[in-house]
Amino acid sequence: MIEREFPSRGDRQARQAARRKTIIIWSSVLVLLLALLLGVKPVYRGLKARRANQLAAEAEGMVRDGKFTEAASRYRAALQLDPLGYRPLAGAARLATRGGRPEARDIWLQVMRLPEVTSADRQDYANLLLQRGATGPAEKIIENLLKTAPDAKTMGLAAQYSDKTGHEEKAIQFARIRIERAPEDAAPRFQLAELLAKSSDAAKREEARQILWVVAGQEGPSRKAAIEALARAPELSTQEQQRVLVALEAFPDRSIIQDLLAAEIRLKLQPEAPEQIYGEAIGRWGGGETGEVADLAHWLNGHGQSERVLTLLPTERAVGSEALLLSRLDALAKLERWKEIDSLLERPDLTLDPAVAESFRARAAMSQNASMDAELRWERALALASGDPPKLRFLAKFAEQCQANAVALKAFNQLARLPEHAAFAQRGRQRLIERTGDATAARVVAERLTAVAPEDVNAQAQLTHLNLLLGVEVGANLEKAKALVEKYPTRLSFRVSAALGYLRQRDPALALAQFQGPAPIEWPRTPPKWRAVYVAALAANNRGDEARQLLATIPLERLNKEERELVAPISGER
Repeated sequence: MIEREFPSRGDRQARQAARRKTIIIWSSVLVLLLALLLGVKPVYRGLKARRANQLAAEAEGMVRDGKFTEAASRYRAALQLDPLGYRPLAGAARLATRGGRPEARDIWLQVMRLPEVTSADRQDYANLLLQRGATGPAEKIIENLLKTAPDAKTMGLAAQYSDKTGHEEKAIQFARIRIERAPEDAAPRFQLAELLAKSSDAAKREEARQILWVVAGQEGPSRKAAIEALARAPELSTQEQQRVLVALEAFPDRSIIQDLLAAEIRLKLQPEAPEQIYGEAIGRWGGGETGEVADLAHWLNGHGQSERVLTLLPTERAVGSEALLLSRLDALAKLERWKEIDSLLERPDLTLDPAVAESFRARAAMSQNASMDAELRWERALALASGDPPKLRFLAKFAEQCQANAVALKAFNQLARLPEHAAFAQRGRQRLIERTGDATAARVVAERLTAVAPEDVNAQAQLTHLNLLLGVEVGANLEKAKALVEKYPTRLSFRVSAALGYLRQRDPALALAQFQGPAPIEWPRTPPKWRAVYVAALAANNRGDEARQLLATIPLERLNKEERELVAPISGER
């Protein structure tokens, strides 16, 4: 019988102890490895974030040095390393805003979601929203800023918002508060002057000029802008024009803008010396940088000096720059030298964008009564611009200037499909259709505009006015017009709509009462269609002599059918 050997109790305990030790060692190793794995990821993220901040810092320096393309590249690399890093996102948002990039708003939205977001970020984002017409989102941010950071910059934003939404008095009030918050800064005074200058109240426009004179008399970054604004002011006396001229000519290194503003004033003060004034402007700037020469040519064309433009820009010089070429083409068109335009556009070395070139060919064909050729050229220009918003915007405006309304409408229709350009497109369509005198068609476009820009109070007011003009739901639309007047008592256009509503309801006394505003109305400065409503209100209140006197200032051909019907009792037209 074979005996089986069994390990002793001591051996078993030793082996168990060894196994426990091995398990403990391996467990410790595994725990250590797991800890390392868990720790490496945060460390790696931290290293990436640190590098991203370094790249953002480099980008900030490049922005200060004016190297915007290089800065954009650095920000792009930083965001690839740390997509939610505050410094790269905020810097990229500001750079995109500065460059007018369409993605700026999306980047700012990312910044707004970060815990590090500052009041300065919110102010810059609100400013961008106001620039792009997004008054609804801007309102919420500005309301918050007025509670949390009511500094001068916020007051300036509130003034901008109020101005864009039609609150003239509120805008002026916020601008005055901005001055109180930054009494040493000239920029708030300049903003207030701009707001006052747009008023229909002559006293406020006079105050605007007085503010500009004060700013113009002080050293600082706003001095130059104030002098230039005064030079553009339409109501300067002869003495004030002379003062502005002295101030413009006192700049040690005048820019072409300042020089042309000075020339503009000299043309008014010295109407007997245009040849000398034009000659001096050409002598000073005719050999300047391309941008300066283009500004000079544009100014000369605007003053009917097209022959001088052709001398300034011979063909060989013009073809080297699109801006100069456009100025030469414009001069040739004003002189109706269509064959020269055709010849110039056929040059093989022409660098002009094909859509722009076809637009000029179409304009030349129109002017030569070659309607079939013009139609083909316009269609080709539309095809070349299709899908390219900047080209479509150029084509829409150019065709509108050429009175090729059908082409302009097609370009606006294409733009209307793009959310970023829809409001611009609908306003363009509205202008075109209003020129046809078709109020019904204009109302359809106004409805579309309120759909794409529901926060635009001017669009709402336009639709309300057209509804009242056409007699559509008069009661409901009169209530809307009254609400607009209550909210914006200084807006004459809204009071005109309310008056029209009362006329439709046969209440002439209340219609006339809408024109008893806080400031006297300078009727010669108002659109003919507004004057037509006032004429109708005067006539309905048995003030025929006043109605006839005002009617004499209205070009009836600029009124549509419904507006002519309003003044028919006085004009005698039926």
